[in-house]
Amino acid sequence: MIHITKSFNKFISKYVNSLSFDHATTGKESRSWQFDQFAGPPISFFAIDDFISNYSDNQRTSRVNMNFTPLIGATVALKKGVSLNMRHNRTLSKEITANGGQKIFNDQSYLLSANYAHKGGFSIPVPFFDNYKVNNQVNFTFNFDMNKNRTLQKAQEATKFAETTFTSSWKSGLRLTYSFSKSVSGSMVWEYRENDSKHTGKKVDRDFGFDVNLAIRG
Repeated sequence: MIHITKSFNKFISKYVNSLSFDHATTGKESRSWQFDQFAGPPISFFAIDDFISNYSDNQRTSRVNMNFTPLIGATVALKKGVSLNMRHNRTLSKEITANGGQKIFNDQSYLLSANYAHKGGFSIPVPFFDNYKVNNQVNFTFNFDMNKNRTLQKAQEATKFAETTFTSSWKSGLRLTYSFSKSVSGSMVWEYRENDSKHTGKKVDRDFGFDVNLAIRG
């Protein structure tokens, strides 16, 4: 049990507008059979265990999936317009084939995004006239994404699992959009990506770009 003290609650409310956590779990079991000529009874949902037991020799694969999407997630709205979104997803699967071989799949991902928006402006002094007011808006978006995928396999006679596949990747990006006025806007994008595979090795990519838009109205 978690106890939240008044001092901790006061500290949170000083910097946080809202805070929420979430978790979701789903599961699935799938099986396949092969028959040359099936002469058995219809498969009944309420008697599926009897069917599995009676026709185990005809079963080719069975697989159990557990999905945690997310395993844990948090959404935070901070003071002064900063918002954060964090997710940790995980999927676990186990597959058994007709020859007794087994595979275990372990996939997980980490996601983080942060956004900040600021509206402001400034005045340009114009001699003999009123100051000229310029309104602008700036948006900052940061993203981080990490994925890991691992497959373990063993034959029926083996005592230990061996790693057959492993891939990991992560990327980080920053995007800035700026609206100087209704006629002038622009954006800048930077992204870094890194991929590592058991079979193909490591690969790194970097992207950078910017654009400026000028709207001319008659």
